[in-house]
Amino acid sequence: MATTYLTRLWRATRTLVPTQVYPWLAPAYRWRRRRQLAQLEADDRTYRAAHPGVLAPAADLRFNVAGPCTIPQFFAMGDRMLDDIEAALQSVGAPLSPGTRFLDFGCGVGRLVLAMRRRELQLDISGCDVDRRAVDWCHAQLPDVPVRLNAELPPAPFPDAAFDVIWCGSVFTHLDERHQDVWLAELRRMLAPGGVLLASVHGPKAWEPLLPSWAIRKVQRQGLVFTRTDADAGVHPEWYQVAWHTEAYIRQHWQAYLDVRRYIPRGLNDHQDLVVASKAR
Repeated sequence: MATTYLTRLWRATRTLVPTQVYPWLAPAYRWRRRRQLAQLEADDRTYRAAHPGVLAPAADLRFNVAGPCTIPQFFAMGDRMLDDIEAALQSVGAPLSPGTRFLDFGCGVGRLVLAMRRRELQLDISGCDVDRRAVDWCHAQLPDVPVRLNAELPPAPFPDAAFDVIWCGSVFTHLDERHQDVWLAELRRMLAPGGVLLASVHGPKAWEPLLPSWAIRKVQRQGLVFTRTDADAGVHPEWYQVAWHTEAYIRQHWQAYLDVRRYIPRGLNDHQDLVVASKAR
């Protein structure tokens, strides 16, 4: 009851709260997280009893990459993500096909990999993430998928021109411009000529209903705004916070690294925007 009340209060007042105050709210977020995890763990025990042998990460690992979701919700998110990826690739004439060399950059605990397995896609898939616990889970549960631990900054542990498609789901939504730019250059290095980068960003759907009007004007003026929240202190690295982008910024700034072919508003789960870019042949 208390968790529900606080959630409703936050939603009702968030557009009045300056973003500089967000770090002060971190203790409340962490309290809410503990309560939500307790409920998810109880839900998991019931679900796993009815579905023995189900391959799904523990509640806290799921929370780290997808928020407070049950096992069925986690699977549904992966299916929806895969739908959106396939639609975006189709829109630029680059559909997934058997043997496509696919990198899930920021793979977490294999949400997308598990969805691909359910559809029996015959892809050459690899993954990487900065979260050692997530990578360890993938090593233990998905041993046939090469998943590597990468550092805060390049280089990534893959060779040049290694991939036909690189997916960055909710990665650039958490990086400042310095981290963004060095990783754009590194992703370009790993893409094969003609390869496609798909990346989600926080566009207007993610900031217009949430931010104070002055903060929205700042995003619109600057094109990229990075804000510290400290909500996930102790879970995610301190440099991993929240970023908001505009389409104009993406088209101008990212063009220095890759050819921005499409910008799809609400292209991921009807919430985050999708950038479709390619490397010159």
